[in-house]
Amino acid sequence: MASKYSIVQYVPNPIANERINIGVVAFNEEQVRVQFLTNWERVRHFGMEDVTFLKEFAQRMSQAADCGLIFPGDNPNAPYQERLNKIAQDWLNSIQWTEPRGSLADVDSLLEDIASNFLVDLNSQKPHRRDRQDAARLTTSKFRNVFQKYVKNDAKELLKTSYSVQGSRDSHKFDAVVANGQPYLAAHGVSFEVKIPEHLQKSLFWMITDVKQCQPNFPIAIMALPPKKDADNYQESQQNYQQATSTYSELGAKVLQEEDVESWVIERLEKGNLLHR
Repeated sequence: MASKYSIVQYVPNPIANERINIGVVAFNEEQVRVQFLTNWERVRHFGMEDVTFLKEFAQRMSQAADCGLIFPGDNPNAPYQERLNKIAQDWLNSIQWTEPRGSLADVDSLLEDIASNFLVDLNSQKPHRRDRQDAARLTTSKFRNVFQKYVKNDAKELLKTSYSVQGSRDSHKFDAVVANGQPYLAAHGVSFEVKIPEHLQKSLFWMITDVKQCQPNFPIAIMALPPKKDADNYQESQQNYQQATSTYSELGAKVLQEEDVESWVIERLEKGNLLHR
């Protein structure tokens, strides 16, 4: 049986005709399914008013759907198409429906599909995963914190970001470097919260190897963000993380968690008598 769907929208100012999706309805001649937002903060900021009436409407519409009705006060004796067409055309206040559209999917499958496409529900969004750029910013931020708090004023300019360190065959840019003409130590960030392209992983291996061949005692730290335990591919990501960090260590780099970066920097700077503590 063919299904249809419509998007329920909030229009705080019908004259401006600006709208935001708040719910979806999927139906055929026998079933009605509805789904609304669970987090209304985005809608509240959009309309700049209390949205309690929208929440109450969503609850009433959900209850009506359980009775086979499209909306509160619906006439169950008229065809669904006629009933929804009427409210799509005649509803002129701040709650409006889009014109119904058809689908070959069953009602339940259709509801799931349109909800994922048309509803921006902050409660259901995937958590943010920090990428390589986030790891780089975090690494340099940790270095800056140390320099702001502990480093002598005449040595603060020694902190360099995105700075090149010479290796045996090439020069390599690290996220954070302490240098005074010659580099004193370097750190680079990497994130396993997201999948790392193979070429970037190999590039990081080469950075460590090449610099260590030229300067075996040069301190290199890799700040590695481990994979999140709630990730869909956690086991695979965790295995990649363990293999990669083990390789970093074998190549001569110090593998750090984000909470360890500052203490590592402080320990290294103390040896150079650069701290005012």
